[in-house]
Amino acid sequence: MSWTCKTCGREFRNRNQWHSCEQSTIEQHIHDKPDFIVAIFHKILDIVSGFGEIELLPLKTAIQVQRSSTFLSIYLKKNKVHLEFQTKEEKKLSCITKSVRISKNRIFNHAELKAEVEINQELLEILNQAYTLSR
Repeated sequence: MSWTCKTCGREFRNRNQWHSCEQSTIEQHIHDKPDFIVAIFHKILDIVSGFGEIELLPLKTAIQVQRSSTFLSIYLKKNKVHLEFQTKEEKKLSCITKSVRISKNRIFNHAELKAEVEINQELLEILNQAYTLSR
């Protein structure tokens, strides 16, 4: 059963789920960012769009990528793109900077990308797993 916030109209799985009602646009997120940051962002979007139907939700500080729920949060910084996503098991990949077990079957991962070449087949498979877990 889902819950809809009366203020922003967003739908959530849990009643009264904490969230920010402040929304943004993709244009606001990429404004004044270096070309390499925008290129990394677009390459990530191209990849996750290939997994199936997705929805982008630009918020104040991040762009959330959703299937039936959020499976990827993208933060565009001045010198890197920060990603947050969940996997079933801990993954060893050079771009993953932190992994935290949040339940028996879920790991919350932080990754940082500073160049398009860091987006490889391994990262694609990990993001696909995050997409699959978000049903």
